[in-house]
Amino acid sequence: MRELEEFFKAAANGEMNKVKNYLKSGVDINVGDEEGYTALHWAVQEGCIELVKFLIEQGADVNKRDNDVFFPLEIACTQGHFEIVKLLVNNNCDLSLHRNHYTPLHSAAATGRYEIVRFLIEKGMDVNKGDYSGYTPVHWATQEGHLEVIKLLVEFGGNLELKDNEGSSPIYIASAEGHTDIVNFFISKNVNINSKNEGSSNCTPLHVASAYDRIETVKILLENRADLEAKDDNGRTSFFYGVQYNNNEVVKLLLKYGANKDIKDNNGKTLKDIINPKNKELMEILKGFSRFCDR
Repeated sequence: MRELEEFFKAAANGEMNKVKNYLKSGVDINVGDEEGYTALHWAVQEGCIELVKFLIEQGADVNKRDNDVFFPLEIACTQGHFEIVKLLVNNNCDLSLHRNHYTPLHSAAATGRYEIVRFLIEKGMDVNKGDYSGYTPVHWATQEGHLEVIKLLVEFGGNLELKDNEGSSPIYIASAEGHTDIVNFFISKNVNINSKNEGSSNCTPLHVASAYDRIETVKILLENRADLEAKDDNGRTSFFYGVQYNNNEVVKLLLKYGANKDIKDNNGKTLKDIINPKNKELMEILKGFSRFCDR
């Protein structure tokens, strides 16, 4: 057991001679540690390219999975080791491998690995494939804020309107995260600015940006004529969300664009029912509105 621990440690540290000696002494090149990590997994993770080359030459299984089903190519993509990615792919790495439909391309997109994304697409990986949650590479790049990767995906046919299993479109995700540069890019590509999220009460990007206090995103959406009065399944507008979540600047901006202050949701609740009485600033913002003040 001690010998194996030292073997994996040597692999992680890129200690070629030690690894060679352990292999000569009879250690199985494809043996895994307690987590199922092989010497190749460790060398890939730590970016030890010369050791990766050696292990492959000696018969290391480039497609072997650890206990959590991670395989070397996904690890290389996540870590951004482009030369190792190329080495694995050029040595019969199976590009159809995935973890519950999460592919190396998803991983590269999520971590913003531009060159790796391009390489994998050029090798034939599906730019619009959904993972276990329906997230495509575009969804992942959007969530993590990688605009240049998104542009690259679009160049190769990435679909900006696809929704995940919950109903989230990329512009909905970008609005929730407050990635204004990405929101602007999507708008320039004429995506549906009022795309509804069926898994979140049919909220729109403006709803979620208002709820999460993404003031700059709210401004961009309003400037591009997002539906100010769109209602979710509960009859609540973006203005309702802004008030409910004490997002004072969002409320002021929505009012500036003409938000209806006399709203009532499907349960009959009005601003008086949802406003936080401790939020004096918001109370002042709404003070002049007759129905709100009619007590």
